[in-house]
Amino acid sequence: MTKDFLIYVETKENTPIKSSLEVLSKAHELSREVNSKVIAVVISENADTSMLASSGADLVINVKREEFNARDYASIISKIATEKDVKFVLMAGTLDGKDISAHTAFKLDSISVTDVQSIEVEEDDIKFIYPTYGSTVLTEAKIKHEKIKVANIRLGSFEKKENLNNLATEENIEVERAGLKTNIKSIFEESQGTIALEDAEIIVTCGRGASKGEGYELVNELANILKAPISGTRPVIDDGILPKTSQIGQSGKIVAPKLYIGCGVSGSVQHVSGIQSSNFIIAINKDEDAPIFNISDIGIVGDCEKILPLFNTEINKIVSNK
Repeated sequence: MTKDFLIYVETKENTPIKSSLEVLSKAHELSREVNSKVIAVVISENADTSMLASSGADLVINVKREEFNARDYASIISKIATEKDVKFVLMAGTLDGKDISAHTAFKLDSISVTDVQSIEVEEDDIKFIYPTYGSTVLTEAKIKHEKIKVANIRLGSFEKKENLNNLATEENIEVERAGLKTNIKSIFEESQGTIALEDAEIIVTCGRGASKGEGYELVNELANILKAPISGTRPVIDDGILPKTSQIGQSGKIVAPKLYIGCGVSGSVQHVSGIQSSNFIIAINKDEDAPIFNISDIGIVGDCEKILPLFNTEINKIVSNK
């Protein structure tokens, strides 16, 4: 077995997503430490792969296939991983990525390490570091078996690089329909606004403390001023105020914006696990003992319905002067 890396590059509208490029760049860095190469696998009908070499790929494999199905994608990835004799299969920890990595590990008779936020080289192998116990403890895992190792990476854990001056060769593969077991009849994608939460640089979140009366309107106003998507904690989603696609946390999406603003968010362990990779966190909550303040860069104690009118006015002035 080689020490090569296979990176599944997820696409959206035929364009590689940012989180996949982050994983690709990290794999490039690791591959230089263990003297191996990086294989990027793209499964799409007509994907733009022009940026994959500069982000770290040594070989780009294009698999022509349009409709998505986790089991079929896992079959394709595991087949390529076996044929190319790679040692590691990595992918972004999106909802689809987590699904695919689990199926891929099963097909390779291996295990999938989930939500990895750091990878280190140790004794000519690599060690995965990931949060456990509600993100309160970091666990190290070094898989001893000689099977292909599979992992999905927490969004925002690594830096995307676009100027590696790498040269990559390309291969095109056609997938035989007869070899795949599942037929997708239709795909429905629920609207989540113009900016996906996973790609947003600014996110405004509505918690239960700001979801009633004028509170939600003020949170929505702030999101509009910043041209940012609005997300919700689980209670807000369960109350039907925002759709499931807007949920952040352990049972929702993992995000890594440059700026996160939590309005009426208490900061449960489950929610914090989804935002801890944020660069800067502002929290507004009337409970001075709210756990969200333990991870906030700026904490404002007060009722959102009283704080947000002033906050929104000042933010609007700043945005208008830019």
